[in-house]
Amino acid sequence: MSVPQAISVPQVNILGPVLIIGAGSAVDRPLERAVLVRLTLAGGAPVPDRRLAADLWGDGELNRPIERLRVLVSRLRSALGPHRGAVQRTQAGYRTTLPVGDLRAAETAAERMYAARRAGQPAVVRAAADAALRLWRGPALADLLWAPFAAAEADRLAQWRLELAVAGLEAALCLGSGSELLREFGILAGEHPLHEPLARLHAAALYRAGSQLDALDRLRALRRGLTEQFGVEPAPETGELELRILRHDPTLRSPDEKASRAVVPIIRLGRGHPGRASVRQRGLRPPVGTAVR
Repeated sequence: MSVPQAISVPQVNILGPVLIIGAGSAVDRPLERAVLVRLTLAGGAPVPDRRLAADLWGDGELNRPIERLRVLVSRLRSALGPHRGAVQRTQAGYRTTLPVGDLRAAETAAERMYAARRAGQPAVVRAAADAALRLWRGPALADLLWAPFAAAEADRLAQWRLELAVAGLEAALCLGSGSELLREFGILAGEHPLHEPLARLHAAALYRAGSQLDALDRLRALRRGLTEQFGVEPAPETGELELRILRHDPTLRSPDEKASRAVVPIIRLGRGHPGRASVRQRGLRPPVGTAVR
């Protein structure tokens, strides 16, 4: 990912280890970085003092948290140099006008993706999902996971990253054969073996690549894992796909495959257990940073 060299307003990037760009002097102390990130995630809204203290240090007893916040914010303002006024004190708490640059850019790309999904434009879905995913430099907030707010937000962002990847792969299946997607599926499936919608798409790609047995094995492994680890059965869509694969359903063919009738496959995400990923899988909406207000 390329980072702009000239930024008139400092920008906080969180889709990886935190990057604070254009701040003048370095904001390199962990607590200063954490409080700045926490305030930017509030989207310009003030964060009450006690909430901010709990988000930084946890809910346990803390000696003079308000005084500690004042000292911390004073150091942050000094580090911001000419942009010190971007961190403001209000009656409701501290706030900042600084943007979370990469997250906002990813949300913009994701909104294009959601709109294209509703309009049935898989090529646009795939391109927009890829554009959003390219903004990640690694696990979000990777250097701030000691802070309670950052750990929770990192989990949400990891789940959103997975949702974007799955939606992009679904669109790619609607555009062509599955063989060139197997590497992508293999990586994601290795990380999320019990994510049911992902497993269905993976099985469809394996079938497209001519591996009926591997496709069936993928779904059977999913069934075993869900039963053994969570005590649940797969969603009806999974059983239906298994039957379609067994019957060599022609609607599972690639759209560029020569067939007696042209069929554009629709392998919808549908319902299903999100496995170890998160119970938020089904929404496919961005986890907008203001969730931590």
